[in-house]
Amino acid sequence: MDKFGNLFFIGFQNNFNQNIIEKTNPCGIILYPENMKDIYTLQINIERIYSLFEKGYSFFISSDHEGGQLETVPNIFPSPGNIALGKTNYSYNYGKYLGNMLKLHGFNMVFAPVLDVKYNVSSPVTGFRTFSDKHEIVEKSAKEFIKGLLENNIAPTLKHFPGHGKAKSDSHYTLPIVENFEKYDKDMMLFKNLSSNVDFIMTAHVLYPKIDNENIATLSKKLITDILKKEFEYKGLVISDAFEMKALYKNHTPKEVIKKFFEAGGDVILIGDFENYSYFYDTFISMVKTEELDKELLNEKIKKIEKIKEKYVEKTYPTKFLSHAAKEAITFNVKLPIENPVFLIPSPKNLSLADTSKNDLKHLKKLILDEFPNTKIYKESNNISSEDTVVYFVLDKVERLNAKRVIYVFLRNKIKNINEYISLNSSKLISIYHALKLLKGEGLL
Repeated sequence: MDKFGNLFFIGFQNNFNQNIIEKTNPCGIILYPENMKDIYTLQINIERIYSLFEKGYSFFISSDHEGGQLETVPNIFPSPGNIALGKTNYSYNYGKYLGNMLKLHGFNMVFAPVLDVKYNVSSPVTGFRTFSDKHEIVEKSAKEFIKGLLENNIAPTLKHFPGHGKAKSDSHYTLPIVENFEKYDKDMMLFKNLSSNVDFIMTAHVLYPKIDNENIATLSKKLITDILKKEFEYKGLVISDAFEMKALYKNHTPKEVIKKFFEAGGDVILIGDFENYSYFYDTFISMVKTEELDKELLNEKIKKIEKIKEKYVEKTYPTKFLSHAAKEAITFNVKLPIENPVFLIPSPKNLSLADTSKNDLKHLKKLILDEFPNTKIYKESNNISSEDTVVYFVLDKVERLNAKRVIYVFLRNKIKNINEYISLNSSKLISIYHALKLLKGEGLL
């Protein structure tokens, strides 16, 4: 377990990858919409993350679910947005509701609230993510929102320091330069006023020439160390906005940004698209090995990260009992593990008007491929060879197969006189997940 991975926060824009998480041991994981297209896939990926907790890992688990313009987590009622909350004084209510729902879903952190102020020139990327064009409303609304989150022990994140509102362009694609921004700008003072309420502040990939004409905020020692940490006496962690955003990586080499970020006072690097930008992490590890980075400085940051984890990160979550129930309800008689199986699966369907199994079973093929990447999956029994070892998921009717070995996985009623079987007593995806783990010889009951 590499302790230096704790200086990274990682995400996957496409396929969630538990192996990468286990290998890198990051400070935290951000789940994106592709990782939680619906509540079924979210439950599985949360289960995968918490399974690593049982091996001694500890992660922040976050999302970008700000409410309104940016909402990512399924099964949370939509908010009319931060502008609406700022106008109506419901920020605390939403923060409390959001915090409760995130906690129930297994999250312990959120990249919110947005502390940027809305201006006529603001880029659409800021837009209605802000609470107001009035500083006092932004401050009050964010403070109330934070209060609601903290009542559920969800770690908030103030963003984007020292203020993205005056930026006319989108830092995802280009480098914004804000000329009319001086030291102690009213936008920046919002962060000072609320810095004692949070343990995370995210930086802006924006250049503020009147404060630092050479470095964007993410790489600016003047902004991060001299102002935020020393003058504003901020004691928490500074996390970057995503390192793959073009405002950052288009203008610097990976080595330059990594070294400058940590030396500027930054604590945690966010890579939101780890599949395509893992070279930042690889470069960092190489720099640690060649002592191009100050290990003493990095170790101090890791100690602070671990201390803050103790406040928010728990080994389980309130709805974990559903996973326990799914696992403990399984009965089986099979020699494990199963090597080189092929799979025969049913077509997703509901068996009655009082049945929603189709919603789970439509994910079955992908879930199998996640756990058995090189296997073959069939929906018709005539594709089965007499030399195959077959895992046969049975929804309702059973066919006798001409195969070397057949392991029946009964989603509903178990059929008598079957030699090798796994009976789930459930067609839910979480139950199927535990069955697949069992087939691999993992998570034995």
